[in-house]
Amino acid sequence: MTKFPRTAFILGAGLGTRLRPLTENCPKPLLPLQGKPMVFQALEKLEKAGVRRFIINTHHCAEKWEQVFPERKFREATIELVYEPTLLDTGGGLANIARLLQPEDESLIIWNGDILSDCDVQKAAIHHYDNQADVTLIVREEGPNKNVCITDDGLVTDLRHRLGKKDPLYQYTGICIVSQKFVQQVPTTIESLVESFLRALEKSPESVQGFLDTSPLWHDLGTIEEYQALKTEWEKPVRGAIAAEQAASLLGYHLLEGSVQPKGGSGRLYHRLQKNSGETAILCLYDDSRPENLLYGKLAQTLKRAGIAVPNVLAEDEPQGILILEDLGTTDLWTLAQQPTFPWPEYASAITEITKLHQVKPELIHTAGIRLMDSFDEKLYAWEHQYFTDNVLVGRKHDRELQKEMSSLTKVLLAQPTVLIHRDFQSQNILIRNQQAWLIDFQGARWGCAFYDYASLAFDPYLQRPDIDSWRIEMEDQARETSGWKGSLDEFSQLLYTAATQRLLQACGAYAFLGRKKGRADFLAHLPRGLRNLQQAASFCGKRRIADCAEEMLTNLKRDR
Repeated sequence: MTKFPRTAFILGAGLGTRLRPLTENCPKPLLPLQGKPMVFQALEKLEKAGVRRFIINTHHCAEKWEQVFPERKFREATIELVYEPTLLDTGGGLANIARLLQPEDESLIIWNGDILSDCDVQKAAIHHYDNQADVTLIVREEGPNKNVCITDDGLVTDLRHRLGKKDPLYQYTGICIVSQKFVQQVPTTIESLVESFLRALEKSPESVQGFLDTSPLWHDLGTIEEYQALKTEWEKPVRGAIAAEQAASLLGYHLLEGSVQPKGGSGRLYHRLQKNSGETAILCLYDDSRPENLLYGKLAQTLKRAGIAVPNVLAEDEPQGILILEDLGTTDLWTLAQQPTFPWPEYASAITEITKLHQVKPELIHTAGIRLMDSFDEKLYAWEHQYFTDNVLVGRKHDRELQKEMSSLTKVLLAQPTVLIHRDFQSQNILIRNQQAWLIDFQGARWGCAFYDYASLAFDPYLQRPDIDSWRIEMEDQARETSGWKGSLDEFSQLLYTAATQRLLQACGAYAFLGRKKGRADFLAHLPRGLRNLQQAASFCGKRRIADCAEEMLTNLKRDR
């Protein structure tokens, strides 16, 4: 372990006048943050770094310190409370505890108890020992009171403009490391520790060093407003961290036994709930792992108003990542498609609903204040190509012709009208109730080409049926009729196959990435069907190099098994 002072002196005796009335009956360092005294932030950092004894001076509301540390322990460290009947200021307070230092206390770290900082105290200690300093002041480049002069070599030359030096100015953080030799020279008078720093400077100019703290966190809370703002920020709920049982109870439900659904990727977990009245619902807990998770609730309400079959949002607590959704049952389109009879009415219904989505006007989205994910543009299409290259063609030499064909897909799709698309419109994202299709998992919706959605369903790698080719023709006809297509049949087919090729490049990339890099064998199992569909779609739209590549990758998969 890095050499580090075993003892720390926490300045806890201040009156906290700037935060009155909050501090009338509580020392400022003991004001709560995240459910515990703010001084714990410093104690936790120092104990982790190696401190095994804390000496804390007290004065105002000293009994509060007794209540917080009744056993005089903090984790593996001991606590010694030193009461000052008369407030001694920082210098006198340090002199008052000098007698408590032991021979092994070569150095002492001093931390103002009301300072919040994420500085690297271990690096500061190394700097202190390597430079054989008597005092190392931890400073920052910015702050409200920059009055510590430090040379480019790290030597402190002035404090509070007392010595008239002109070196660059820094903010003292309220944290320093001092030698025991220095401590024993501090006079037992009521004065600021700054006076002792200045005397050390005049006696031995190189004995006082500066260490630059570049961490993002430093607070010297000077007003009630600053404290309240920080408290609000730090105590925000961690989105998605709430237990399912607690989330259900908050909204008047309880979990149904065995209700956890296997589908729960992308930072979302689902549970089935029930009220005492018998009414059921679906609980979705989501976190921040994907920004689109936050879009679902508001987007669902907007699409519902547009007449699109999506689940009703019964309740949402966005700060905690809680959604309560209408329970539409457990039957999805994929489940029905496993039966001997192909569920054509349900597929036709799904195509009708996705076409309604494509007809949503931009004004509706903008008025609702929804900021969708990035639209499909040249950059996003290129990202999907690279996703395939990096994860499916890993280790393969660059193929200029292959890249040229991929780029040509982008050119064709960008030439089509831009509409609101689902982006993951496949059989497992479509629930069925009474032959009516309901769209789910649409939080990734964005502006793009309608053919991307039609192709996602028609060339769905999750679906494996010997008769799928004939039903794919039916899907194409339904999409063409529902969309009101005015062009030729051949042109519609060509665009469908082009979009399918693009979509399958992305899907195969995802299966390979999740399977090989994330250990999800269930996704890797879909890669062969994805490559087979890619070979077929690319052949139909004349992308021979992509088709050959898909066939080659499929052959390699079979060989490696």
